[in-house]
Order: sequence, then structure tokens, then C-alpha cells
Amino acid sequence: MDLPQGLPTSWHVAAWLVLAPLLAWALLRGSWSRLGVNEQSHVFLGALVAIALLWTIGGRVGPVVHFHLLGATILYLMFGLPLAIVGMTLVAVATNVAGGGDWMAIASRALVAGALPVLVSHLVLRAAEARLPANFFVYVFVAGFLGGALAMLGAAVAVAGVIDLAQPAGASLGDAWTATALMLAFAEATLTGMLITLFVVYKPAWVGTFRDEIYLKRREP
Repeated sequence: MDLPQGLPTSWHVAAWLVLAPLLAWALLRGSWSRLGVNEQSHVFLGALVAIALLWTIGGRVGPVVHFHLLGATILYLMFGLPLAIVGMTLVAVATNVAGGGDWMAIASRALVAGALPVLVSHLVLRAAEARLPANFFVYVFVAGFLGGALAMLGAAVAVAGVIDLAQPAGASLGDAWTATALMLAFAEATLTGMLITLFVVYKPAWVGTFRDEIYLKRREP
């Protein structure tokens, strides 16, 4: 889910002013030591490459609005909030370089398609931990499926809001936007839920937010 081209320069400057401190916080708070354990650095880089490829597959609504799946929720569930913010920013930079896009638009793209859905995913997981029973199915269906869907819807709402406020030339969502956003949310939820289920079962060391002592705890007889 990308913002359209043709936004005023002031919007891009504002996006950089928001992204810069957020990225600085993520760089300082990230669990970088984890990437030195076993194959974790390879998993992290592999996930970024996969998400970057995912961003290249998409469609358009109108002449300038490009949509694609995000991969933000799965990256957050695997590596936590700071590393996910850094990772999604790197994905935005990589896809911009590959596509020859406007460098000023990197921050806007990193915020809408990266940081915002990561933060939504974080809030969903924290709400689930605070209000729901701690078990495997809650993690998969709420943090995975629901988190992925809400992350995509959050990005879709942000794109619609920016277009409505900035009104860039040629950018129009039309009546099909709601249906498109809902279908994307379902696709994002399905992809995230399936992947996180496979990783938790077969590669639990890859999923940093899943802790056996919480979600697989045994009740005393």
C-alpha cells in the first residue's frame, strides 16, 4: 500500500521529521545481539528480501495509487517492534532504489507501508496479551490473522486520508477502494496467519514474540 506520487514537498519533509526520531529510537532499542545468534541474521535479511519482493507484486487503483501486501505483521512477530521498524524502512529504501522512485517519498512510504502497520500489529499483540487467555490459538488467530488484517486496514485508511487531505493531481480512489482494502486485509491476514503458524510449529526460534512459557504453559494437575 503506497501513497500516490505528486504529494507536496512539505508532506514528504513532514514524513522525514516523523520517521527520523522513530528510526533513531528503533536503532537504539533494537535487539541487535539477537542477530548474532545462530542463523538469526540470515533469517532477518531473508525476510527483508522476501518482503521487498512482495512489495513489487501488486496492482493499481486509478492512475497513481499502487497497492501490495505489506509483510509488516510477520516481521514484527518474528523480530519485535524496533527491528521491524528498521527492517521495513530498509525495505522501503530497497524498493525505491529498484524502482527508481523519488527519494523524498521514501519516508512517506516507510511510514505508511512499514512503521504504521508494525505499530498496529504491536498494539494488537499487546491488547491480546492483556485481555485474552495466553495460548497458541490466541497468538495465531489474534496476533497473526487479526493483526495482519488490521495492519493492512490501517495503511489503507492512512492512504485514503492523505489523498483526501492533500488531493494530489490524478490521485483518485473511487468507489472500489473499500472493497479493495477489505480484500487486501483478508489476503494479508491469511498470509500472516499461515506463515506464523508454520514458523511457530517448525521454527519457533525465528518468532521472537512467541514465548513457550507463556503460550504453551502446562496447567498443574
